[in-house]
Amino acid sequence: MAIIDRLKQAYKTRWQQWLSRRIPRAKEVILNQRRVFIFLSSYGGMMSLLLLALFIAGINYANNLILGFCFFLGSLLVIGIHHTFANLSGLKINAIAGGEAFAGDVVAFTIRLTPTNKRLYYSLLLDWGGVKEQVEIVDGQTEVTLFLRTEQRGRFQPPRLKMTTFYPLGLLRAWTWLDLDLTAIVYPQPIASDELPSGSGDKEQAEHSQKRKVGIEDFEGLKKFNEGDPLAHVSWKHLARGQGMLVKTYSEPVTGSNTLDYLAFQGLDKENRLSRLAWWVLRLTEQQQPFALKLPHKKIEVGTGHQHQQQCLRALALFEEPL
Repeated sequence: MAIIDRLKQAYKTRWQQWLSRRIPRAKEVILNQRRVFIFLSSYGGMMSLLLLALFIAGINYANNLILGFCFFLGSLLVIGIHHTFANLSGLKINAIAGGEAFAGDVVAFTIRLTPTNKRLYYSLLLDWGGVKEQVEIVDGQTEVTLFLRTEQRGRFQPPRLKMTTFYPLGLLRAWTWLDLDLTAIVYPQPIASDELPSGSGDKEQAEHSQKRKVGIEDFEGLKKFNEGDPLAHVSWKHLARGQGMLVKTYSEPVTGSNTLDYLAFQGLDKENRLSRLAWWVLRLTEQQQPFALKLPHKKIEVGTGHQHQQQCLRALALFEEPL
Protein backbone atom coordinates (compact mmCIF):
# COMPACT_ATOMS: atom_id res chain seq x y z
CA MET A 1 0.00 0.00 0.00
CA ALA A 2 2.86 2.36 0.80
CA ILE A 3 4.34 1.70 -2.65
CA ILE A 4 1.05 2.65 -4.32
CA ASP A 5 0.87 5.86 -2.29
CA ARG A 6 4.43 6.77 -3.27
CA LEU A 7 3.66 6.10 -6.91
CA LYS A 8 0.56 8.29 -6.72
CA GLN A 9 2.54 11.09 -5.08
CA ALA A 10 5.31 10.82 -7.67
CA TYR A 11 2.74 10.95 -10.47
CA LYS A 12 1.06 14.05 -8.98
CA THR A 13 4.44 15.77 -8.61
CA ARG A 14 5.45 15.03 -12.19
CA TRP A 15 2.03 16.12 -13.45
CA GLN A 16 2.21 19.45 -11.60
CA GLN A 17 5.72 20.10 -12.88
CA TRP A 18 4.68 19.40 -16.47
CA LEU A 19 1.55 21.54 -16.08
CA SER A 20 3.58 24.44 -14.61
CA ARG A 21 5.87 24.39 -17.64
CA ARG A 22 2.99 24.20 -20.12
CA ILE A 23 0.62 26.67 -18.40
CA PRO A 24 2.71 28.85 -16.04
CA ARG A 25 1.30 31.26 -13.48
CA ALA A 26 0.15 34.51 -15.12
CA LYS A 27 -2.15 37.51 -14.75
CA GLU A 28 -3.51 37.06 -18.26
CA VAL A 29 -3.94 33.90 -20.34
CA ILE A 30 -5.21 33.46 -23.90
CA LEU A 31 -6.32 29.90 -24.56
CA ASN A 32 -4.69 28.21 -27.54
CA GLN A 33 -3.70 24.76 -28.67
CA ARG A 34 -1.04 24.40 -25.97
CA ARG A 35 -3.43 25.31 -23.17
CA VAL A 36 -6.58 23.39 -24.16
CA PHE A 37 -6.99 19.65 -23.70
CA ILE A 38 -9.74 17.63 -25.37
CA PHE A 39 -10.96 14.05 -25.05
CA LEU A 40 -14.11 11.97 -25.28
CA SER A 41 -16.78 12.48 -22.66
CA SER A 42 -18.65 9.50 -21.21
CA TYR A 43 -21.28 9.90 -23.93
CA GLY A 44 -18.55 10.13 -26.54
CA GLY A 45 -17.02 6.91 -25.25
CA MET A 46 -20.35 5.13 -25.52
CA MET A 47 -20.77 6.50 -29.05
CA SER A 48 -17.31 5.22 -29.99
CA LEU A 49 -18.31 1.75 -28.89
CA LEU A 50 -21.52 2.06 -30.91
CA LEU A 51 -19.54 3.11 -34.00
CA LEU A 52 -17.25 0.12 -33.58
CA ALA A 53 -20.23 -2.24 -33.29
CA LEU A 54 -21.93 -0.71 -36.34
CA PHE A 55 -18.75 -0.94 -38.38
CA ILE A 56 -18.22 -4.61 -37.48
CA ALA A 57 -21.86 -5.41 -38.23
CA GLY A 58 -21.76 -3.53 -41.55
CA ILE A 59 -18.61 -5.36 -42.65
CA ASN A 60 -19.84 -8.74 -41.45
CA TYR A 61 -23.21 -8.50 -43.20
CA ALA A 62 -22.00 -6.36 -46.13
CA ASN A 63 -24.77 -3.89 -45.30
CA ASN A 64 -24.14 -0.51 -46.89
CA LEU A 65 -26.97 1.12 -44.93
CA ILE A 66 -25.35 0.22 -41.60
CA LEU A 67 -21.95 1.37 -42.86
CA GLY A 68 -23.42 4.63 -44.11
CA PHE A 69 -25.05 5.27 -40.73
CA CYS A 70 -21.73 4.45 -39.03
CA PHE A 71 -19.82 6.93 -41.21
CA PHE A 72 -22.50 9.59 -40.63
CA LEU A 73 -22.19 9.29 -36.85
CA GLY A 74 -18.39 9.25 -37.17
CA SER A 75 -18.45 12.50 -39.14
CA LEU A 76 -20.54 14.11 -36.37
CA LEU A 77 -17.88 13.07 -33.87
CA VAL A 78 -15.08 14.54 -35.98
CA ILE A 79 -16.97 17.81 -36.51
CA GLY A 80 -17.68 17.92 -32.76
CA ILE A 81 -13.93 17.86 -32.06
CA HIS A 82 -13.44 21.09 -33.99
CA HIS A 83 -16.41 22.94 -32.47
CA THR A 84 -15.76 21.80 -28.88
CA PHE A 85 -12.14 22.93 -29.10
CA ALA A 86 -13.21 26.23 -30.67
CA ASN A 87 -15.52 26.89 -27.71
CA LEU A 88 -12.40 27.53 -25.58
CA SER A 89 -9.74 28.53 -28.07
CA GLY A 90 -9.21 32.28 -28.33
CA LEU A 91 -10.79 33.11 -24.97
CA LYS A 92 -8.77 35.55 -22.82
CA ILE A 93 -8.86 35.20 -19.03
CA ASN A 94 -7.64 38.06 -16.82
CA ALA A 95 -7.03 37.88 -13.10
CA ILE A 96 -8.80 40.96 -11.68
CA ALA A 97 -8.73 40.91 -7.88
CA GLY A 98 -8.50 38.80 -4.78
CA GLY A 99 -10.52 39.87 -1.77
CA GLU A 100 -10.03 39.97 1.99
CA ALA A 101 -11.69 37.81 4.61
CA PHE A 102 -11.28 36.30 8.06
CA ALA A 103 -9.92 32.78 8.43
CA GLY A 104 -12.70 30.23 8.01
CA ASP A 105 -14.86 32.55 5.89
CA VAL A 106 -15.16 32.70 2.11
CA VAL A 107 -13.06 35.13 0.09
CA ALA A 108 -13.91 36.52 -3.34
CA PHE A 109 -11.78 36.11 -6.47
CA THR A 110 -12.78 37.96 -9.62
CA ILE A 111 -11.74 37.08 -13.18
CA ARG A 112 -12.68 38.57 -16.56
CA LEU A 113 -13.51 36.50 -19.66
CA THR A 114 -13.00 38.30 -22.97
CA PRO A 115 -13.30 36.89 -26.53
CA THR A 116 -10.33 37.78 -28.76
CA ASN A 117 -12.46 37.26 -31.86
CA LYS A 118 -16.09 37.68 -32.90
CA ARG A 119 -17.03 34.22 -31.65
CA LEU A 120 -19.47 33.61 -28.81
CA TYR A 121 -18.60 31.11 -26.08
CA TYR A 122 -21.29 28.92 -24.56
CA SER A 123 -21.74 26.72 -21.49
CA LEU A 124 -18.44 27.16 -19.68
CA LEU A 125 -18.13 25.36 -16.36
CA LEU A 126 -15.68 26.94 -13.89
CA ASP A 127 -14.38 24.73 -11.11
CA TRP A 128 -12.13 26.53 -8.61
CA GLY A 129 -11.13 24.61 -5.52
CA GLY A 130 -14.40 22.67 -5.55
CA VAL A 131 -16.54 25.79 -6.09
CA LYS A 132 -18.41 25.58 -9.41
CA GLU A 133 -19.97 28.31 -11.52
CA GLN A 134 -21.75 27.91 -14.86
CA VAL A 135 -21.28 30.68 -17.43
CA GLU A 136 -23.97 30.26 -20.04
CA ILE A 137 -22.62 32.70 -22.63
CA VAL A 138 -19.62 35.01 -23.05
CA ASP A 139 -20.47 37.90 -25.38
CA GLY A 140 -17.92 40.66 -24.78
CA GLN A 141 -16.22 41.24 -21.42
CA THR A 142 -17.76 39.12 -18.69
CA GLU A 143 -16.63 39.29 -15.06
CA VAL A 144 -17.14 36.28 -12.82
CA THR A 145 -16.64 36.19 -9.04
CA LEU A 146 -16.17 32.93 -7.16
CA PHE A 147 -16.05 32.59 -3.38
CA LEU A 148 -13.48 30.16 -2.01
CA ARG A 149 -13.32 28.87 1.55
CA THR A 150 -10.27 29.94 3.56
CA GLU A 151 -8.59 27.92 6.27
CA GLN A 152 -5.69 29.84 7.78
CA ARG A 153 -4.33 33.35 8.22
CA GLY A 154 -1.94 34.90 5.71
CA ARG A 155 -1.71 35.18 1.96
CA PHE A 156 -4.09 32.81 0.22
CA GLN A 157 -3.25 31.74 -3.33
CA PRO A 158 -6.13 29.83 -4.93
CA PRO A 159 -5.53 26.48 -6.66
CA ARG A 160 -5.64 26.12 -10.43
CA LEU A 161 -8.88 27.11 -12.11
CA LYS A 162 -10.41 24.33 -14.21
CA MET A 163 -12.52 25.54 -17.14
CA THR A 164 -14.53 22.90 -18.98
CA THR A 165 -16.97 22.81 -21.88
CA PHE A 166 -19.02 20.01 -23.50
CA TYR A 167 -20.56 22.31 -26.10
CA PRO A 168 -22.11 21.68 -28.63
CA LEU A 169 -22.84 17.92 -28.74
CA GLY A 170 -21.70 16.73 -25.33
CA LEU A 171 -19.66 13.98 -26.96
CA LEU A 172 -16.31 15.60 -26.20
CA ARG A 173 -14.88 17.45 -23.23
CA ALA A 174 -12.45 20.35 -23.69
CA TRP A 175 -10.80 21.79 -20.59
CA THR A 176 -7.87 23.79 -19.30
CA TRP A 177 -6.08 24.28 -15.95
CA LEU A 178 -5.15 27.91 -15.27
CA ASP A 179 -2.80 29.13 -12.55
CA LEU A 180 -3.96 32.74 -12.21
CA ASP A 181 -1.75 35.22 -10.39
CA LEU A 182 -4.23 36.16 -7.67
CA THR A 183 -3.72 36.54 -3.92
CA ALA A 184 -6.20 37.16 -1.13
CA ILE A 185 -5.43 38.45 2.37
CA VAL A 186 -6.86 36.29 5.15
CA TYR A 187 -7.15 37.96 8.56
CA PRO A 188 -6.91 36.03 11.85
CA GLN A 189 -10.23 34.63 13.04
CA PRO A 190 -11.40 37.05 15.80
CA ILE A 191 -11.58 35.54 19.29
CA ALA A 192 -13.25 37.55 22.06
CA SER A 193 -11.00 38.74 24.88
CA ASP A 194 -12.10 40.08 28.27
CA GLU A 195 -9.05 42.21 28.97
CA LEU A 196 -7.69 44.98 26.77
CA PRO A 197 -4.12 44.06 25.71
CA SER A 198 -2.67 47.48 26.50
CA GLY A 199 0.96 48.53 26.01
CA SER A 200 3.80 46.76 27.76
CA GLY A 201 4.79 49.78 29.87
CA ASP A 202 7.61 51.33 27.86
CA LYS A 203 8.45 55.03 28.27
CA GLU A 204 6.30 56.16 25.37
CA GLN A 205 3.31 54.21 26.64
CA ALA A 206 3.76 55.52 30.18
CA GLU A 207 3.80 59.12 28.97
CA HIS A 208 0.83 58.44 26.74
CA SER A 209 -1.19 56.89 29.55
CA GLN A 210 -0.75 60.07 31.65
CA LYS A 211 -2.51 62.25 29.09
CA ARG A 212 -5.84 63.61 30.24
CA LYS A 213 -8.65 65.70 28.81
CA VAL A 214 -11.31 68.03 30.21
CA GLY A 215 -14.10 66.02 31.77
CA ILE A 216 -16.27 65.59 34.82
CA GLU A 217 -14.71 62.63 36.62
CA ASP A 218 -11.66 63.70 38.66
CA PHE A 219 -10.99 67.02 40.44
CA GLU A 220 -7.86 68.56 38.96
CA GLY A 221 -7.50 72.05 40.54
CA LEU A 222 -8.69 75.65 40.66
CA LYS A 223 -8.46 78.46 38.17
CA LYS A 224 -9.65 82.05 37.98
CA PHE A 225 -13.22 82.57 36.93
CA ASN A 226 -13.65 83.57 33.29
CA GLU A 227 -16.81 84.70 31.60
CA GLY A 228 -18.67 81.64 30.37
CA ASP A 229 -17.46 79.27 33.10
CA PRO A 230 -20.38 77.35 34.70
CA LEU A 231 -21.48 78.80 38.04
CA ALA A 232 -21.97 75.25 39.34
CA HIS A 233 -18.18 74.85 39.35
CA VAL A 234 -17.50 78.05 41.35
CA SER A 235 -15.73 77.38 44.66
CA TRP A 236 -17.96 79.36 47.00
CA LYS A 237 -15.81 78.49 50.02
CA HIS A 238 -12.82 80.31 48.57
CA LEU A 239 -15.02 83.24 47.61
CA ALA A 240 -16.33 83.46 51.20
CA ARG A 241 -12.76 83.53 52.50
CA GLY A 242 -11.99 86.46 50.30
CA GLN A 243 -9.65 84.53 48.00
CA GLY A 244 -11.47 85.63 44.89
CA MET A 245 -13.79 83.86 42.49
CA LEU A 246 -12.24 80.53 41.59
CA VAL A 247 -13.60 77.73 39.47
CA LYS A 248 -13.06 74.03 40.02
CA THR A 249 -11.63 72.13 37.02
CA TYR A 250 -12.11 68.43 36.32
CA SER A 251 -10.39 66.01 33.99
CA GLU A 252 -10.49 62.40 32.91
CA PRO A 253 -7.90 60.11 31.36
CA VAL A 254 -7.74 59.78 27.59
CA THR A 255 -9.39 56.43 26.91
CA GLY A 256 -9.38 56.46 23.12
CA SER A 257 -5.62 56.14 22.51
CA ASN A 258 -5.14 52.50 23.52
CA THR A 259 -2.09 50.69 22.22
CA LEU A 260 -2.88 47.07 21.41
CA ASP A 261 0.30 45.21 22.26
CA TYR A 262 1.14 41.71 21.02
CA LEU A 263 3.37 41.12 24.06
CA ALA A 264 0.59 41.98 26.53
CA PHE A 265 -0.84 38.47 26.26
CA GLN A 266 0.65 35.88 28.58
CA GLY A 267 0.68 32.14 28.01
CA LEU A 268 -0.82 32.23 24.51
CA ASP A 269 0.66 31.07 21.24
CA LYS A 270 1.10 33.29 18.20
CA GLU A 271 -2.20 32.53 16.45
CA ASN A 272 -4.29 33.01 19.60
CA ARG A 273 -2.63 36.36 20.27
CA LEU A 274 -3.29 37.54 16.72
CA SER A 275 -6.93 36.39 16.87
CA ARG A 276 -7.56 38.32 20.09
CA LEU A 277 -5.85 41.41 18.70
CA ALA A 278 -8.09 41.19 15.62
CA TRP A 279 -11.15 41.10 17.88
CA TRP A 280 -10.01 44.23 19.72
CA VAL A 281 -9.30 46.02 16.43
CA LEU A 282 -12.89 45.37 15.35
CA ARG A 283 -14.33 46.37 18.72
CA LEU A 284 -12.41 49.63 19.11
CA THR A 285 -13.22 50.60 15.52
CA GLU A 286 -16.90 49.92 16.18
CA GLN A 287 -16.72 52.10 19.30
CA GLN A 288 -14.94 54.82 17.25
CA GLN A 289 -12.01 54.87 19.67
CA PRO A 290 -8.51 55.75 18.44
CA PHE A 291 -5.91 53.02 18.97
CA ALA A 292 -2.44 51.96 17.92
CA LEU A 293 -1.12 48.48 17.19
CA LYS A 294 2.26 47.30 18.42
CA LEU A 295 3.78 44.07 17.12
CA PRO A 296 7.30 42.76 17.78
CA HIS A 297 8.72 44.04 14.47
CA LYS A 298 6.21 46.67 13.35
CA LYS A 299 4.00 49.38 14.79
CA ILE A 300 0.97 51.25 13.45
CA GLU A 301 0.39 54.66 14.95
CA VAL A 302 -2.83 55.83 16.58
CA GLY A 303 -5.74 56.20 14.20
CA THR A 304 -9.44 55.57 13.68
CA GLY A 305 -11.83 54.61 10.94
CA HIS A 306 -12.23 51.85 8.40
CA GLN A 307 -8.92 52.46 6.64
CA HIS A 308 -7.01 52.25 9.93
CA GLN A 309 -8.87 49.04 10.77
CA GLN A 310 -7.91 47.49 7.43
CA GLN A 311 -4.28 48.49 7.92
CA CYS A 312 -4.17 46.85 11.36
CA LEU A 313 -5.94 43.68 10.22
CA ARG A 314 -3.58 43.39 7.27
CA ALA A 315 -0.59 43.73 9.60
CA LEU A 316 -1.99 40.92 11.74
CA ALA A 317 -2.67 38.74 8.69
CA LEU A 318 0.87 39.26 7.39
CA PHE A 319 2.46 39.07 10.83
CA GLU A 320 5.68 37.48 9.55
CA GLU A 321 6.16 40.06 6.79
CA PRO A 322 7.58 43.56 7.39
CA LEU A 323 5.37 46.59 6.79
